[in-house]
Amino acid sequence: MARLVILGAGESGVGTALLGKQKGFEVFVSDKGSIQKKYKNVLEHFEIDWEEERHTEAAILNADLVMKSPGIPDKIPLIKKLVEKGVPVISEIEFA
Repeated sequence: MARLVILGAGESGVGTALLGKQKGFEVFVSDKGSIQKKYKNVLEHFEIDWEEERHTEAAILNADLVMKSPGIPDKIPLIKKLVEKGVPVISEIEFA
């Protein structure tokens, strides 16, 4: 099963997580900030693993595919590491 990591747990990130789960991906959502309670409830209801207030590199760098929120710059070290590893980093529109 391919591993989809989603960086950013706003409306589009959670929507992507649901679509990924529906399509058979192992899904993990990571948000550097706090996740709104309504989105936590959705993630928990659909049994999607998530974290907030950090990006744990070990949980992210083992992705087969990463969808990042548009607000996350391409130049941050974590995104650079993913690109160096050859992990595709796409937008939610590309994933859909």
